[in-house]
Amino acid sequence: MLPPCQEPANMAAFEDLVAVVRNTETMKTLFRGLEEESAKLLGAICREYEQTGRTVPDHHLHLTGYSSDILLRALVSAELVTKEPGDRHSIHGYRPTATGMNHYRAMLEEKAI
Repeated sequence: MLPPCQEPANMAAFEDLVAVVRNTETMKTLFRGLEEESAKLLGAICREYEQTGRTVPDHHLHLTGYSSDILLRALVSAELVTKEPGDRHSIHGYRPTATGMNHYRAMLEEKAI
């Protein structure tokens, strides 16, 4: 049996490094981009769901790379969309929750998406 992982008692040096990196313009741009992409992804799911009234198959979403997968999981984790079993044409489907639709409609009113 392996011993449990233990974090060092003092992580000040690590936290300082993370703060320095987090405050770079590059990281700020990355985080802004992730936020904007999550709004676009929620918008795409809600828009298609409004048009069809059906779960949105994964192949209808423009998902490229690791960050797109992470953003989709974040929307599910935030309970803005639900992940459902796919049909014969898709692995998974996504359906916006009432909360997700409320955010989508509010962003439409603000012309944020």
